[in-house]
Parts: sequence; structure tokens; C-alpha cells
Amino acid sequence: MVRKDDARIIQRVLEGETEAFADLLGRFEAKVYSLVARLVGIEAEAEEVTQDVFVQAYTHLADFRAEADFSSWLYRIAYNTALMHLRRRRAVTLPMDERLIDSVTDEMADSALAEATEERIALLEKALKRLSPEDRTAVTLFYFEKRSTREIAFVLGTTVSNVTTRLYRVRKRLYLLIKQLEHEQKR
Repeated sequence: MVRKDDARIIQRVLEGETEAFADLLGRFEAKVYSLVARLVGIEAEAEEVTQDVFVQAYTHLADFRAEADFSSWLYRIAYNTALMHLRRRRAVTLPMDERLIDSVTDEMADSALAEATEERIALLEKALKRLSPEDRTAVTLFYFEKRSTREIAFVLGTTVSNVTTRLYRVRKRLYLLIKQLEHEQKR
């Protein structure tokens, strides 16, 4: 369901009032940049990818269907654009042993992620960079942007149950990555 004010702006743009797109840009630029920056990891590249996202959104605005919020549609473009950028850059994420992930209890994952100290937040940011783009997107949208699993499923092009499972497992991955980073700092 598209918000009424977004729908009005989209309609104005489609009717030829192209400067109205600046309203959408102003409303969503920081959030799109935040997602893209978490995915690509390099500020200058994130700025470039964010610009590409809005060019694509403007170019394909007539294709927007109100089956989802405009913001979810925009996040999907951002996600796909960032993935294409990462493929060109050939970003690599390291796989993690599934048995190791399964050994992490919910309590362990919750306790490690609940601490909001500056050091823990810095470790969390580093750990996020070691996740796959799909996992980073799910975490960013769910925990930082407060998006529903339905919206995240739309952005990732998957099911709600897949997103729920991904979020459950990524908490455990983050716990393990944080512990690994803590160990590396002690060396």
C-alpha cells in the first residue's frame, strides 16, 4: 500500500512535473544511502550507487505498482543496484560452517547483540561488513530501518519465512563474527 503523499508526488512526476521528484529524493535519500553504504562499504562508491538508484527509480517510475510501499520498491532497486555493483567489484564474503552457527544458542546471540557499548557497536559494524549482501540488507532493513519481514521479502525477492529464517541465523553469525573480531583485537 503506497502512502497517499508518495502517490501524489509520483502522480505529479508522471504528469510532467519532474521537479517534484526532488521531494521523493529528499524524503528517501538518506535511508537509501544508509542501506547502500552498508552493502558496498566504501563511501564514495555508496554515493555513486545511491545516485544510480535514484536515476533508475526516476527512469522506471511509470513501472511502479502500488503492490508495496514506494519505499520498499525503492529499497529493492537499491538492493539490486548495490548487488550489481558488488558483482562488478567482485566482493567476496567468507562462508561460515553451519555446524558452528547451530552451536550458538539464542541466549548467546541475544546477549552479545544486546550490549550497546561503543566498542560493541564498532564490532557490530565490522561484523556486518563480513556478512553476505543479502544478510546485510535483511539486518539493515529489519533492525535499523524497522521494516517488516514482508517488506524485506519484497526487497530481497524471497518469502517471508525465508526472511524470518535468515534473520534468525544471521543473529548467530553476527555473534560468531563479533567473538572472532574480539579475539583478533586481543592478539
